[in-house]
Amino acid sequence: MNEERSLEDIKNDIKIIVSNRLSMYQSKLLFMGLIYEIILRKDLFPKNSNLKTFIDKVIIKYLDINEPFRDYLYDSRTLLGSRIQRIILKEVEYSKIIQMVKEIYEILPGDEVKNYKNKKSIDINKEVVNWMNFIGENK
Repeated sequence: MNEERSLEDIKNDIKIIVSNRLSMYQSKLLFMGLIYEIILRKDLFPKNSNLKTFIDKVIIKYLDINEPFRDYLYDSRTLLGSRIQRIILKEVEYSKIIQMVKEIYEILPGDEVKNYKNKKSIDINKEVVNWMNFIGENK
């Protein structure tokens, strides 16, 4: 199965986490999977260096670590993802997960971004520009 899920599916899973349909532990596990999936997505982060901005601005501030991740972790998406998952599983409280989820939901582009070349909508272009500005900040 090589097909990526749509961004709308990811956003729907985020909505499930913040709803009270799952236990705190189930929400944590679903969040860990979503973070891993987001890290692996080349359509969201074409270069591994783009991940650094996202991780520093959205993830690190909620983790109980004293310093940012070392650069070698950003050379491997799988290594970075598994490090973040381990920290989330062992150290991150549910309330911080909810805060991260809400922030990620706000910055994820809509699903239409994949087809933005075929559409001339100003809204789609604005979303793409906003996303590119986010990943381009603080290089």
